Amino acid sequence: MLPFIDIFGKTVPMYAVMAFAGAAALCLWSVMLAKKRGVISCEDIFYMLLYAGIGCLIGAKALYLIISVDVYWFTDKSFADNMRYWLTLLMSGGLVFYGGLIGAFLGALRYCTHFKIPAYEAIETVIPGVPLFHAFGRIGCFLAGCCYGMEYDGVFSVTFENSPAAPNGVPLLPIQLIEAFGNFLLFVIFTLLFLRNFPRLSLSGLYLCCYAVMRFVLEFFRGDIIRGKALGLSTSQWISIAVFAAGVILLAVGKKPYNCTKKARINNKNSEK
Repeated sequence: MLPFIDIFGKTVPMYAVMAFAGAAALCLWSVMLAKKRGVISCEDIFYMLLYAGIGCLIGAKALYLIISVDVYWFTDKSFADNMRYWLTLLMSGGLVFYGGLIGAFLGALRYCTHFKIPAYEAIETVIPGVPLFHAFGRIGCFLAGCCYGMEYDGVFSVTFENSPAAPNGVPLLPIQLIEAFGNFLLFVIFTLLFLRNFPRLSLSGLYLCCYAVMRFVLEFFRGDIIRGKALGLSTSQWISIAVFAAGVILLAVGKKPYNCTKKARINNKNSEK
């Protein structure tokens, strides 16, 4: 496919290009939704996303290293040699979405608590853009060949020829593109729900449930070796179960609708007086 691209004479991974494009799309879309609703300022949304981005990178890399212990920890090498190798991995590729999602949530929550921003309203404003960002990332995975699917010699199968990650010359299921399509669909659905003023917390809860189910199913069709396994399920499948449970809880408690405009908030304050 296209694992790398030359930009001004420098070789840049296409995954990084797509991730950057997805992050930009997430920011722009979230700012637009913030303007539409008028509850959280666009500046707060932007700076919250910066905090979330830092948390996302830390969480995605941390979970990748955790699930890679059995693959990248060499028993025939010393602890110091292993740590040096892991530092190399830390600075290279290898990111896990669920780790990034958890890290991003913690980063966003840190911003909201520090600057006294309503976390549920701020986070829900960016929820529709999360699957959009993720879709760009999965296209980047496809171009790089990572997170590849199982061997599949049928319609729509793909065969990599110069991938640094996927097995070359073997027909595979394009699971990255399937997940990208699913995320684009979630993006459309959750944007429509946001504009219809879905009850607070319910939007986040429904997203967690929908993505958890999609990811749990798609994991059965992955072919890459760094999955992590326990009791027949991958690490991401176990996390999907926990994420689904968290989504159900948010759906159960998310009952109050948003006050969609500043005028509505002012009227509420006057009525309380």
